[in-house]
Amino acid sequence: MKRPETAMTLIHEIIGDAPFLYEGSFTDGITHAEKLGYDCVEIHASSADELKDPSLFDALESCRVRVSALGTGRLYVNAGLSLTSPDAANRSEAVRQLKGFIDCARKLGCLVILGCVRGNIPAPSDRPEVLRLLGESLKELDQYAQAHSVCMVFEPINRYENNYLCSTYEVADFIRQYELANTRMMIDTFHMNIEEKDICQSIIDNLPYIKYAHFADSNRLYPGQGHIDFPVILETLLSNGYNGVISAECLPLPTKDEAARGWLMSMKELLEQYAERNKTNWD
Repeated sequence: MKRPETAMTLIHEIIGDAPFLYEGSFTDGITHAEKLGYDCVEIHASSADELKDPSLFDALESCRVRVSALGTGRLYVNAGLSLTSPDAANRSEAVRQLKGFIDCARKLGCLVILGCVRGNIPAPSDRPEVLRLLGESLKELDQYAQAHSVCMVFEPINRYENNYLCSTYEVADFIRQYELANTRMMIDTFHMNIEEKDICQSIIDNLPYIKYAHFADSNRLYPGQGHIDFPVILETLLSNGYNGVISAECLPLPTKDEAARGWLMSMKELLEQYAERNKTNWD
């Protein structure tokens, strides 16, 4: 059985309480991730242009770490772009920028994450229109991603950060409704702890759509610092055939380095426990 790959989150600058583990140049982050023992890096760039630096590709070629996914939330947080903005020019620019991320993902052989770039619903009466706009935008992006052999993963985010499509069931239904061929789902245990009635059952019910995972505890610290039952969640994922990456999107506390090391140590312990219980030898 293939051991799940681990990924460390990279960003140029951590703003506020954003849950990233490495702050600085992506090339240095790649080297640091390899030194710590991660298999992959998950890069959160402000734009696709930041991913075209030749030194990034040089760093990847010189080490064993690969890029697992590209985060796109900075388009919304930093630039105010969203796929559901009432301003058509804003939506168009969001789609254009995301196509740039898809182009980079094709070269890097990785996924593209769609999270807060979906925007929020201003008022309950706006919900039908926002869902319609999101469907139109994602349909265009999905077709572009399919033509470029790139998978996008849509993230259910808790209600306190995004006020719609918060659960795995809602996202799976949305993907089916709009017949999105190259869009699947990324789960995040921090959000699931808030939104899912039963985390493990939601995984089982929606597993065909789950292609990527973030592990963070109930307090958004690394696993073991809160009350989420990670052994049971990992058992559910792996025993039901999940073979995607598990990524460390958690708060950089008590320090970035301690959190990065602590997350990886806890993940290794979880995988060792799983292997012992199931008499599994990792490939």
